Amino acid sequence: MNEIRNILLIGRTGSGKSTLGNVLINKNDNFEEVFKESEGSVSATKHIEEGLVEIDVSRDGSEKVKYRIIDTIGIGDTKLTPQGVLTRLTEIATRVKNEGLNHILFVTKGRFAKEEIEAYDLLSSIIFDSEVLKYTTIVRTSFPKFENKDKCDDDRAALRKENADLAHILNLVNVVYVDNPSPEDYGEMAVAKRESSRKRLLTYLAGCQGNYRPSNIDTLDERVNEYKTNEQKLKEKMKELEKVRKEQEEEFRKKITDLKEEQARELRENRIKFEEDVRKVKVEGEENLRKTKTEMEEKQRRDMADLENRNRQQISNLQESHRREAESIRASGERQMQTIQDQMKRSQEETDRLRRELSEKSNSSNNDIAVLLAQMKTDDKKWEERREAQRQEYEARRDEQRWESRQQEAKLEEKRIAADKEIAQKRLEAEERAKKEAQKMAQEEKIRLEIEKREQDRKDREFEEQKKWREAEERRKDDQIARQVARDNEGLIQKGLGFIAGRKG
Repeated sequence: MNEIRNILLIGRTGSGKSTLGNVLINKNDNFEEVFKESEGSVSATKHIEEGLVEIDVSRDGSEKVKYRIIDTIGIGDTKLTPQGVLTRLTEIATRVKNEGLNHILFVTKGRFAKEEIEAYDLLSSIIFDSEVLKYTTIVRTSFPKFENKDKCDDDRAALRKENADLAHILNLVNVVYVDNPSPEDYGEMAVAKRESSRKRLLTYLAGCQGNYRPSNIDTLDERVNEYKTNEQKLKEKMKELEKVRKEQEEEFRKKITDLKEEQARELRENRIKFEEDVRKVKVEGEENLRKTKTEMEEKQRRDMADLENRNRQQISNLQESHRREAESIRASGERQMQTIQDQMKRSQEETDRLRRELSEKSNSSNNDIAVLLAQMKTDDKKWEERREAQRQEYEARRDEQRWESRQQEAKLEEKRIAADKEIAQKRLEAEERAKKEAQKMAQEEKIRLEIEKREQDRKDREFEEQKKWREAEERRKDDQIARQVARDNEGLIQKGLGFIAGRKG
């Protein structure tokens, strides 16, 4: 059984669409050129072209399938307007209406460009209808690793991830990978790769069943004409929107300028206020430091006066105690001297008495006189000895008292020196404490000023950040406006296309 299956090639100029058609046909088994292949951005296919190829699908040749490869003009041709491209594509309307399409190969060379997204939108909204996805396959050309399944899978994932606008399409259609290098440049290696690519494509096409006849093919000419009219309206609407956008940009620019001037004024005022606050804080700090220093010096003077008074009192007490002890020793010596004098007086009286008695008894015997004289000498000697002992005892006690007095004076002097040292030490400690306290207060004042400076710096940074945030917010608003304008434009386009589709539906 022989049948003809129509395969439509569509894609961007330079995507390898015509080369793919030549590979499928394989004229004279040497991949001779049926469709002129382009090398730049200008499509070599200026009109719809066709080529036939017959494929054996059975081993004995009893079943053959004929494929009609239909090569269309390239989308994005730099010498044709979108309306011109659409006009050329209307040439396939009669064949598609009568015979239908077995499959559509949407050819791309690398990552999807804006023109290819627009091409697919034209394919699904203007040329055909939404059912076209069921009969469409994306063919990725110029993929050297097309025989490596993992590389192909990775590229499919990358395509879906990188093309948010076509994600819904890529999730519904298959992607086939091939590589068709030029035999003139790469020789036998290129021929081998083209044969491998052809085999892969034919095997895939053999599994594509069904026949696609768009329900709206009869009105293709009208849709193309309406598309031209609506596109012109959309351009005019876009001009109006662009004018509004520029007016809004000018207004926003003026607001930003006013805001920057206001921010600069606030910044100057804040800086002046900060400098005034710093000056006040510095003056107040110096005044507080001076007041604190005066208070500490006054307290130190009071403490030193109290300490000197206590030391003077202690010295006075020690001197009074020493005086009382000296008075006691002197009184004791005087009492002892008085006692000795009394004894000497009594002894003199006793001597006088004895002499009187001796005189009275002059008539007594010489023996009695000798005895009496001897007794008197003995008594005088004893009295002299006793007086000498008392004198030595008195002198010993007086020396002992003098030594004790000198010891007490030495102790008193030691106490006085110790008190002077204590006063000097306490004065040094008080001065050191005052110095440390002054340093501490100066350090605290420095820290306070540093904290206030950092706080002001933080406020300045916050102000700058708020300023940057407001500027970023203004830019974001500008971007939102631009995106809103783009969405409005896109919405108008979609409405126009929907209106066209509704009218033809």
